[in-house]
Amino acid sequence: MNEQAATLSESINAIIAGAGSLLPELLLAGFFLLLVTLDLFKSKSIKQLLPWLAATGLFATLIIQILGGYTSGGVQFLNLLRSDGLARFAGILFSGAGIFTILLSLQNRQLEKLEKGRGEYYALILMLVLGLNLMAKSINLLMVFLAIEVVSIASYILTLTLKDNKRSVEAGLKYILYGTLSAGVMLYGMSFFYGLTGSLSYTEGNFWQSLLQADALLVTVAAILVFAGFFFKISAAPFHFWIPDVYQGAPMPIVALFSTGPKMAGVIIILRFVAAFADPTLAGVFTDITLFLGIAALATLAIGNFTALWQRTPRRLLAYSSVSHAGFLLMALLAFGTNYTSGVLFYLTVLLFMNFGIFLFLQIAEEELGVQQLENFEGLGRLYPYLGMMALLYLLSLTGLPPLAGFMGKLLIFSNVWEAYTATNQGMLLVLLVVGILLTGVALFYYIRIPYYLFFKRNQTAENLVISLSNKLLLGFFALPLLVLFFKPDLLLHWIETLLAQTL
Repeated sequence: MNEQAATLSESINAIIAGAGSLLPELLLAGFFLLLVTLDLFKSKSIKQLLPWLAATGLFATLIIQILGGYTSGGVQFLNLLRSDGLARFAGILFSGAGIFTILLSLQNRQLEKLEKGRGEYYALILMLVLGLNLMAKSINLLMVFLAIEVVSIASYILTLTLKDNKRSVEAGLKYILYGTLSAGVMLYGMSFFYGLTGSLSYTEGNFWQSLLQADALLVTVAAILVFAGFFFKISAAPFHFWIPDVYQGAPMPIVALFSTGPKMAGVIIILRFVAAFADPTLAGVFTDITLFLGIAALATLAIGNFTALWQRTPRRLLAYSSVSHAGFLLMALLAFGTNYTSGVLFYLTVLLFMNFGIFLFLQIAEEELGVQQLENFEGLGRLYPYLGMMALLYLLSLTGLPPLAGFMGKLLIFSNVWEAYTATNQGMLLVLLVVGILLTGVALFYYIRIPYYLFFKRNQTAENLVISLSNKLLLGFFALPLLVLFFKPDLLLHWIETLLAQTL
């Protein structure tokens, strides 16, 4: 009895000691409950207040994470979650993505007209960001699964926000089916790992040492099954089939969120998972897993870029563009023995501003100018030069051309892969590097189609609409970091490296 009481007391003390590391998540949960409660009232003034309350919660979380101090570096919560520099930087990106989503939602006509479920919509954005934070902090496979499911459930419902739109309903149902399949496969792989190691703490050395004693083929199969769930979140091949339909049917702010938040969180999980391979001893043993990741990166790059060439609608073009970015990130994660973590986080930060900028442009084009096909962009760059120049800036950055931060992001990735190749002489790294550079050229062909229609095609309409000042300011806000981080990338890289020094 005394032993049970002592064990219980130790558990309670451990929970109290680690609770401070969950301050951002507790704050988001509190605002989530507040929004759900206030949504029960029918007052119009309260309904109009809901998005601003959601933004306040996310902004407060952002400030807490930027300032830090709520936890010491590397604090663990019951060996399930780790609040370190990597999780803190990821949380800053997630909070930023949530705030940007709300800002885009306030500019979206369909969402502004939404009467039923208005509070639920903004509450689910908070819940999704909460799940993303838990994904980035998870160091236990079961916790990873639960965090991914929190994000997935919120994502399914957000996709179905516009219930009167048949395309949204179809996209939501497909998303649920693909998500359920990938979750089941991932959980099956995790059960293999637990059976082989007796542990779910995949960041500990004992976990990998136990796998060294197991059958190599069985370990590879288990890893592939687990990566199925990770690939689903980052929209990597072959679990990318959901992305074009969801991008076509979901509200534009949610599409922008899906293209950044879950992808970032999935990359952070994979980064933690493959961190053990930085040890040459382990990397030499688990060559099948690294080979699988290399093939997946190649397939994702090829499918994303070549499929985007044939798209006729802007949404689907950007959907496959998002797949190609997942391929670049997977490639970056294989540069073992280099400072690839800083390069990956830099790329994710740039991707956040690029994607929200281009999707805001597309939202304006759809709602104000009636654009549904690429051909509908004809001559609009001449009629609306500011809009056209902003679009050109975002698309060039997505391609990876100077003088924009997208170029610096890809340069860091290519540099790390080349450095890893020269150190290890692995043929897969050289293939990835060559294919990545060549497919960057392919990306230019489909990205440049939009500016081609904007500026080199003539528009016969005499109508000249006024783009709101708030939209213009948002476009400029998302573009500014892309210019600054090209000329001064050290501003961000130094901060990233400072935070990563806190990572165990």
